[in-house]
Amino acid sequence: MEHKTVALVLLPLFWPNMPPLGISMLKGHLVCQGIKTKCFDLNNFFYNKVSFDLQKEWRKSCNLSLEEKVWGMINEDFLCDLNTIVNEIIQYDIVGLSVYKSNNKVVREFIRMIKGRKSEIKVVLGGPEIARKYFDLGEKILDDFDPKVDLLVAGEGERALLSFVKDTCESKKIVLNDEFDDLSGCAVPDYSDLDLKNYPRYNTVSLLASRGCVKKCTFCAERLLYKKFRVYPVDNILEQLKEHTGRGIKQFVFHDSLINGDLSALEKLCDGIISEFDQISWEAQIAIRCDMPEVLFRKIKESGCYHLFVGLESGCDTVLDRMNKGFTVADAVEFFRKLKLYDISFGVSMITGFPDETEKEFNESLDFIVQNKELIPKIEQVNPFVYYDGIDLSKEADYKIQNRSIDRARKFIDRIDKEGFKYTKAFMLNLVEPEWK
Repeated sequence: MEHKTVALVLLPLFWPNMPPLGISMLKGHLVCQGIKTKCFDLNNFFYNKVSFDLQKEWRKSCNLSLEEKVWGMINEDFLCDLNTIVNEIIQYDIVGLSVYKSNNKVVREFIRMIKGRKSEIKVVLGGPEIARKYFDLGEKILDDFDPKVDLLVAGEGERALLSFVKDTCESKKIVLNDEFDDLSGCAVPDYSDLDLKNYPRYNTVSLLASRGCVKKCTFCAERLLYKKFRVYPVDNILEQLKEHTGRGIKQFVFHDSLINGDLSALEKLCDGIISEFDQISWEAQIAIRCDMPEVLFRKIKESGCYHLFVGLESGCDTVLDRMNKGFTVADAVEFFRKLKLYDISFGVSMITGFPDETEKEFNESLDFIVQNKELIPKIEQVNPFVYYDGIDLSKEADYKIQNRSIDRARKFIDRIDKEGFKYTKAFMLNLVEPEWK
């Protein structure tokens, strides 16, 4: 039986610096099952069409103004290009769209366009925004889209999309957390439709060593995208690295929630990299763990890690406890000492105005950072508490309602600036909508 064909599309606005991992993973899975599939990164395509100044705006997070007007701009300035691409896309039977908060408006307009040209085309939506809306609306999410879509996927997309393509999904309109039991049989991401030279970080690609998270931080909505934590076999990751390095890729970004969810798996990965490549240049997010053996810090450095993002979030034990972070400030100090001992570059992220945070607790957190200035090489990110649908915390604590949350974030940034900390200005208040900055 001949299977339906699939177009996988990423629309603006989205972070444009590297080729998208999501649609590339979906293509890898479908192609391995004999499904004709093509990726269309329209976010990158139109990013490369606009002026240098507009590209700077494109790279900003929470750029609501550009999110609102980008579809109109594309239709006005690049309609010929858009028509050519849409006419190619509607030759496929199914269109899969990755939906984020930043491209939600454009997705809806795009569906209207392709449905208007080919009413029988099937539309499947997945991505973090679909999960967020499901947590907010439940089954009523189906009423939120006009025109109607054919399938909504919250969580992992491979199994659900393949079932839809093969007509084996039992006429479901919503699929929630249809996950792989393990990742041993997962296909590698297929970037073959994407010209890596067209991306600002043209020598860098994204990888995953795991899915899910072993932590249950109370403020985090990302953990809700998965039911369970699983790791990829080392051979799978090494296969990807061999393919990419063979094409001249120099740097790798692991987009795991945390690279050290499974310490044994991380050690095997580092050993595999050292054995096969001597070292590669890689970065990742890492959790503070007091049970992480010192030898693993050494292997992380030896395998070529050039930077780690550490989710500290607070320098106050009582707040860390309410966050369910699973460590104390003393644990954090010891962890930082080991990172510094092995000369591993890292930065920490911070949250101000966490629900019920007192002025005393805020000052304790700020003082902790200043007192450990010699241990902390960079402040990676500072944001006030942001409420996300699905988390078990009060929406009333969101920075848009509790102004003291964002006031504390500004005070925090002023202090680290005066103290001479290294930080990236673009990631200060980067989760805050522009009118609140």
